[in-house]
Amino acid sequence: MTQPFNTNGIQWTLPASAYRDPALYERERKQIFARNWSLFSWSERVREPGDYVSGVSAGYPIFVIRGDDGKVRGFHNVCRHRGAQLISKEEGHCGKVVSCPYHAWAFSRSGRLIKATEFGEGGPAFDPDEWSLYEVDVEEWRGLIFVRIERGGQDLKSWLGPIDTMAADYPLDTQKYFTCKNRDVDVDWKAYGENYLECYHCRIMHPGLCESLDVDQYRIDTYQNEWFFHLHAPKREGGFTRGLYFYRFPFLMLNLYDWGSSIATIEPLGPGRVRHINWYFFQDVSPGKAKENQEAADWSAQIVSEDLDIVLGVQRNLNAGIYQRGPLSPKQEQAVFGFQEMYRDAMAGSGDPLRIAAE
Repeated sequence: MTQPFNTNGIQWTLPASAYRDPALYERERKQIFARNWSLFSWSERVREPGDYVSGVSAGYPIFVIRGDDGKVRGFHNVCRHRGAQLISKEEGHCGKVVSCPYHAWAFSRSGRLIKATEFGEGGPAFDPDEWSLYEVDVEEWRGLIFVRIERGGQDLKSWLGPIDTMAADYPLDTQKYFTCKNRDVDVDWKAYGENYLECYHCRIMHPGLCESLDVDQYRIDTYQNEWFFHLHAPKREGGFTRGLYFYRFPFLMLNLYDWGSSIATIEPLGPGRVRHINWYFFQDVSPGKAKENQEAADWSAQIVSEDLDIVLGVQRNLNAGIYQRGPLSPKQEQAVFGFQEMYRDAMAGSGDPLRIAAE
């Protein structure tokens, strides 16, 4: 017998199977990952025409490149001829053309086919526009580069919604990249997001955070229609300066300060597995500030490590099969419930019974 997600006044979690099901994960790729903007890189990495960055978004290998017109464009990292990978390095600079390393088909920096080699006299005439590279949507915001696999839909500023205005006086676009910490972990993206969106665990697990912020006044405002959360608490005496903290569904995390920023996202690698990506930017990245900046980055990374350690155990139990569901605290976990409602809305029509909590 199944139980609905809300019974007798109890708000239930998603079923444990939702965090490990390969078929469900494939639907998430299409319904959620491909349709939403994803953080991909930062603008300084592609400063000049021909500069590129390659990577993976929603499971699709892609690259972004600065064109001769100064615009950043994004393409699937696949040749139109036989499907070869066009770009092998994570970042770099190409000449006037993107040349396939397999059979030397050549494409312009704007993705247009320039040359299809060795088809002989009388061979097919390939229309350069029809045979251009498969494009993805790309936009820049405040020095960050976002991509979207499924083309069309909201522009990036509309997708960010109130975040764009609320963050306007934080100097994100003048801050410089300092360091990163990326980790591949056996955790589902939803399990990590739900952990991020409650401070129920903060006093138990995050002593460093509790020294800096007054967690007794920690609050998370849920903007259900805009699919984002505003996290805030006043700093303690001697804590960090004012900050602005956002989580934009499905997995964009912005922690903004006057002096620097911690920018994080998730790249889902499969059901129950993610790459956690965290970049640190500072207003002053001079050698004299290196030690102080590293200490700030390490402090932030330690909190992430504390979270990942506990969520790894959660994921093991979600996979094991004994735990099926749990109740959500109306006092402490309303943002978790909001996240799960956003998930249900995003998956609506995918053929998945997510209105059912557990067998």
